[in-house]
Amino acid sequence: MDTKNKHNLGPLQGPFLFVVNPNSGTGAVNTFRKSIEKFDNDERIGVIESKSPEHSLELARSAQSRGYAAVIAVGGDGSVHEIAAELIGTAVALGIIPTGSGNGISRHLGIANQIPKAIDQMLKGKMRIIDTFKVNEEIAIGFSGIGIDAQVAKLFAETTERGFSNYVKLSIDAFTNYKPTSFTIKVDDDKHTISAYSIVAANTSQFGNNAFINPQAKDDDGLIELIAVKAMPPAMLMPVASRLFLKSIHRSKWVDVLKAKRIEIENHDGAELQIDGEALGVRKKLIIEVNPQSLKVLTP
Repeated sequence: MDTKNKHNLGPLQGPFLFVVNPNSGTGAVNTFRKSIEKFDNDERIGVIESKSPEHSLELARSAQSRGYAAVIAVGGDGSVHEIAAELIGTAVALGIIPTGSGNGISRHLGIANQIPKAIDQMLKGKMRIIDTFKVNEEIAIGFSGIGIDAQVAKLFAETTERGFSNYVKLSIDAFTNYKPTSFTIKVDDDKHTISAYSIVAANTSQFGNNAFINPQAKDDDGLIELIAVKAMPPAMLMPVASRLFLKSIHRSKWVDVLKAKRIEIENHDGAELQIDGEALGVRKKLIIEVNPQSLKVLTP
């Protein structure tokens, strides 16, 4: 992860709007509520509990006109994605208090998982600018994948059990049963077809829970990394998957990595798609394009 970059804009004085997803990690949200109480008399801080995803979007959309310098998403990666998408191209920065299961975007930005510390980091944070990207017309902040990772996202969305342990269980089940599918990848004039378990476009470093799909991520270089986890003997699946937690998946001979501003993918066998961890069904053709220097973020 690259957080020391030329696009660091220095500290932000506020005011700050905390938008709380009350359905994200109930225990963590309760911790946030208690932790934020000591700032009740701080005029820089507003706290609103979202009534729905649409309410969160409206709060993010209206933040600039209401004079806020930053919107702090109190939630998981889904909440972060929703709010960030509304802040792209605006003067308002995105902050995060992580209360979800994976918290991949906040971990990439170096934000603490401990809620009181994360609040302190946001109120004293530095603002910098990062890239985002689009998959067809869908906005992505951190990553998007076609294949086994999207299948896991779909299974996770369908289950009532949350938490890291259930995510691991679903991942093991998926790796045991998933079959590689065929993709054609086009970058500039280079076009080739491969069989792969997953094709991941990533701007940030990890899926969440310190599973690093893109360990060498540079989130402000105007490029997207494309990580292809190629077909391999079944016996190699778990050793390759373990590399996610060792920050070394890019060194596996079963993994190809390339960088580009624009990538086209033909999804021949109808593999599932996910964006920032949300399962979105099947897209037969994908056009991935970077949106450079498009989102202001708060980091410690």
